Amino acid sequence: RGHLCYQGEEIISHTHPALLSALEAAQVDRLLKRNQRFAGRSASASRSLSGLVHCSQCGSGMTISQVKKSRSHKQYLYLRPQHCANESKCSGVAYEKVLEQTIEKICDRLPTAVSMLPNIQNQHKNEITQTLADKQHILQQVTALEESGVLDQETSQLRRFKLKTEISKLEQRLADMPPVNLMETAKAIAIPEFWLDLSETERRFYLREFIRDIKLSHQEKEWSIHLEFVFEPPLP
Repeated sequence: RGHLCYQGEEIISHTHPALLSALEAAQVDRLLKRNQRFAGRSASASRSLSGLVHCSQCGSGMTISQVKKSRSHKQYLYLRPQHCANESKCSGVAYEKVLEQTIEKICDRLPTAVSMLPNIQNQHKNEITQTLADKQHILQQVTALEESGVLDQETSQLRRFKLKTEISKLEQRLADMPPVNLMETAKAIAIPEFWLDLSETERRFYLREFIRDIKLSHQEKEWSIHLEFVFEPPLP
């Protein structure tokens, strides 16, 4: 990233050549932050829905079970509640069917959901960007004041250190926000054919980039899902 971590706490940006671009580093930050919500095995699981699906009836997370029928080499995957406290236990659901419906709902809902993002997000981003520019301008002035003798070397070094750590925090806040090309990306992944050529690991990347939770609801033998996107407020 090209940053320096001072005494394990303060981050000073752009102290040396970076190995990652700002866009790549921001993407890594978002993924690491989102993977903190998952158990260790779910975070690195090969199945794309791992850790994302919860039962809306019992609230339990859904684990992925693999079943192999006798006299057959074919394997079947099911989503089952991990800790169901109901007297009548919630039944399992075929993994592939949940994945298919998840992709259908993404293609149907994501472009509209992105287009309806509140303008306050853009305003907040503009405010951070302006504050960042102001801090960088002040940083340049500190150097000029030191060269003119208004500030001594020790005072200017302390001021530069404080400004650089403040700049790093502002840059991190920008990195935590949705990517600037969110609308373009949403349009691309809202095409059903996009998902056909992806591996399960690649699907996991895109699902976690956009989905916070998948709620699975049962109504007798019928079931349905509801998606919560990461940029939407969580449901109560």
